[in-house]
Amino acid sequence: MTATGYVSTTGDSRKVNKTGDTMTGELTLPDSSPDQALNAASKGYVDTVAATKAAVTHASTHAAAGSDPVTLAQSQVTGLTAALAAKVAGPGASTDNAVARFDGTTGLVIQNSTVVIGDDGSVTITGNLTDAGDLLVRNSHTAPTKAYRFRSSGGNLDTEAGGSDWYWSTFPNADFSGTQNTYMRWEAGAAIMHIMAEAQFKAGPFGARVHSIDGAGNKLGFHGAAPIAKQTVSGSRGGNAALASLLTALANLGLITDGSTA
Repeated sequence: MTATGYVSTTGDSRKVNKTGDTMTGELTLPDSSPDQALNAASKGYVDTVAATKAAVTHASTHAAAGSDPVTLAQSQVTGLTAALAAKVAGPGASTDNAVARFDGTTGLVIQNSTVVIGDDGSVTITGNLTDAGDLLVRNSHTAPTKAYRFRSSGGNLDTEAGGSDWYWSTFPNADFSGTQNTYMRWEAGAAIMHIMAEAQFKAGPFGARVHSIDGAGNKLGFHGAAPIAKQTVSGSRGGNAALASLLTALANLGLITDGSTA
């Protein structure tokens, strides 16, 4: 490289010895840390060395035998101990989105739980849900238009719905997939209950049927008789043919036992 604005007395044009001279050649930095005489050093290298040296030097002065040891008053140590003791400690690992629970009665130790609140607000509970008051399920927190209420605060146990008809139905699968079987609809604005399936009246939940009302099939059955369709009474009223037909129809429904004779 050559310099302008400077005349070397030795004839060496590579030297730049005063301010204002211009270097016209390439300035090459070493690939690694400068380790040869007159090697140029980057600013980053110089800053790193300076910071490291300052940190080491500063830390050594605070050592036990250093020139500037750190001294804490007893009040400072006591205050630090009290502040650390008042901090809540966790288990070190937890389930993502799980609700933290207190462990013990100190109020300073928390533990993981199986109650998870998703980012969408959904709550997943593994175990039983115990409620000491009424349980309210609504379609909106801010502007509900329909809701269920399981109420224990009254004189009895009440299962209630508000704002919409209440449908009772089942699905074959736990994820509510498959065909929905709807059995009843309770109207919200009137004391009317609609039954869309066969209702069997029994002495026990799994006993033999006593009476049956099949709304879907339009059939009736009483006193253990299978439900049948509407019966037709025929025959002449002038003789016993109509009476015999009526007795047969009533017996088929299970309403009577025909013990008459001809």
